[in-house]
Parts: sequence; C-alpha cells; structure tokens
Amino acid sequence: MENVQDGAAPRTTPIWTIRYAGYALPAILLILVVIFSVLNPTTFPSLLTLNTLLRTESVAAILAIALIFPLVVGEFDLSVGANLGLGAILVTGLTSQGILTIWPAIVAAIAMCGLVGAINGVLVARIGINAMVATLGMSVIVTGSVLWYTQGNVFFDNIPIQLTDLADNSLLGVPMPAVFLAIVAFCAWYVLEQTPFGRYLHAVGSSKDAAALSGLNIRNLIFSSFLISGLLAGFSGVLQAAALGSGNPNVGPAFLLPAFSAAFLGATAIKIGTFNVLGTIVAVFTVAVGITGLQLMGVAFFVTPIFQGVALIAAVTAARFLRRQEL
Repeated sequence: MENVQDGAAPRTTPIWTIRYAGYALPAILLILVVIFSVLNPTTFPSLLTLNTLLRTESVAAILAIALIFPLVVGEFDLSVGANLGLGAILVTGLTSQGILTIWPAIVAAIAMCGLVGAINGVLVARIGINAMVATLGMSVIVTGSVLWYTQGNVFFDNIPIQLTDLADNSLLGVPMPAVFLAIVAFCAWYVLEQTPFGRYLHAVGSSKDAAALSGLNIRNLIFSSFLISGLLAGFSGVLQAAALGSGNPNVGPAFLLPAFSAAFLGATAIKIGTFNVLGTIVAVFTVAVGITGLQLMGVAFFVTPIFQGVALIAAVTAARFLRRQEL
C-alpha cells in the first residue's frame, strides 16, 4: 500500500480541493504559529522555543520517516518505538559499562536495531506473517529484552561527552538533531522519489500483484523496507539517548503513536494520499507546535496524548475525505 489511498479523486471533487489541499497542513502550521505568538508573545515566538522544538522533535521526525518505508509498501511496523528504545539503551549501556567506546557503540546499537528490522522483514516477507502481528510481537520481545538488560534501571553514569554533544552542539546555529534530520530527510526523499528502488517500493504499495507481474522481487523489497525502518529507528534511538544524556528503558514505546500520527497526517500534505517525507516533517512540527503552544499557556500535561490521538484520527479522516475512498 504505497499510497494512503490510490486512484484519482472522483469527478465531483472540486478542482481546488485537489490542487490546494496538499498545502492545508503547512497553512495550519503557520496559523498555529501566529495564534500562539499573539496569545503568548513573551515566550512562544522566541529562538529558545524554536531551538527546543528542533532539538526535541527531530528525533520523532526521523522515527516517522523510518515508518514511511514499510508504509509505502503497504505494511505496518509497530516495533519502531521499542526499536528506538533498544538503540538508546545499547549506546548508553555499552559505553557506560566500558564495553565499547562511543563510535563502535553507536554502530553496534544501530546495527542491532537493523537486525530487528531484518527479522521483521523475514517474518513478513519470507514467512508470510501479518505485519501487524509480527511487528507487535517483536515490539514486545524488544521491550522485554531492554528491561532484562537494564533490570529496569536507567543508565546515567559514565555517559561519554561525545554522545551528548550529538544533541547539544549546533552547526551554524542550527541544533545538530535538526541537521541530522535534514540529512536523513534528504536521503529518504532521494531514495523514495528519485531512484529505481524507490519507484519499485511505490509499485509494490500500489499493487503487489501488478508489481510481481512486472518482474519485481516483492519479498526483497518488503524485506528492505523493514531493514531501513530498523536502521533509522536505531539512529533515532542514539539521538534520543544523546538528548537525554542517559538510557531510560521506558523511553521507546511512547514514540510509536506520534510517529504513526505524523506519517498519516503527512500523507494529507504536499502529496495528497501518499506517504511522503516532507509532509511527514510538516506534520511532526504542526503537532509539536500545537502541543508546545498549549503547554506554554498552562494546559494540563494530559493534553499531549489526547492531542496526538486526535491528530491521528483527524489524519486518517482527512485522507479518506480527500480521496473519497475508504482507507
């Protein structure tokens, strides 16, 4: 399922809906920025708020991009949140315990998360297990393994400064997490939109039967999408550990819902009905701006998950409305 919904819009759909609907989400983002800047002029429209958003939301955006690859081929990866947590725990655990130095630890953490993605790919593409069942099971296994490895403890001693520098430093005034997001986003966009591999992934998502008749290796393409998802989840876990300066065994699963919300909401922006990188990034920061603006105005802490859940439902509903078909 490359697209959230395939096929042309019905003829009854006004032409302006098709032409301009893709820019609705960016417009909402700008409107939210203006509204919160007016309502809270002393704190919201500031470089501090901008830097905070860039540092904290870049990890979520990279994880949402990781989700795009399985979604493009019509599969779900429910293990990305747990996989992020695995990457964060491994990079902090291996370094704090003196097992590896920082760079080998980063490579090992990302590689292990890639292995989780590869196992997902084998279960789904080779064995034929439903993706939601396979990745949900893998998520539980990874979460349990993280708790076993940490014994429920947080790794915070002997965290190398080189790790925290990945989140604390800036490049030309831009926080490093945002720089990494820009690199990942460009690479993902290029792969999905400008390479034969990306076109093959889209073809599988459009119709597996048609793609198979065209001679594409469906199994390898689905396997590759889960492998990429695992590697990017591991990288986002490393960045999350850098941002926290510690390894918390409970940090990963909380990222799952925001990542799915961003991916589906992003499919209503820029390229309507298609999971796309730019729309996903816009979605991440639209939700983040909404939550941050409300929090700065003193709303209760429980608004965050409610806001994210509403965003996910709104995203799926909007995508269905724009294509006039069932998701």
